[in-house]
Amino acid sequence: MLSRIKQYILIALAVAAFYFLLSHHFIFFSFKDFDLLDKQQLTLEYTFYSLRQHLPTETLRIDALRNAGIENIMIRRGLITEQRLDQILNQIDKEK
Repeated sequence: MLSRIKQYILIALAVAAFYFLLSHHFIFFSFKDFDLLDKQQLTLEYTFYSLRQHLPTETLRIDALRNAGIENIMIRRGLITEQRLDQILNQIDKEK
């Protein structure tokens, strides 16, 4: 009986870990430096995303990351200014 309870606990932990992956974006700056963003939908798209490998314009074109609030992290980390953010967002809106 105790082994069965252990199995249920392990299964519950695995399900919880998978749910956590589905519901958060991991935004990496380096191997040990990252931020978490809540996703709008439970998907595996852009679960792990590195800001060091992408330009701000590329990142802001991704609707899933914009909806999660990636621009706040970019401003807080000093990767982009608010004026530059407005310019990029205006350019993206004109292209759509």
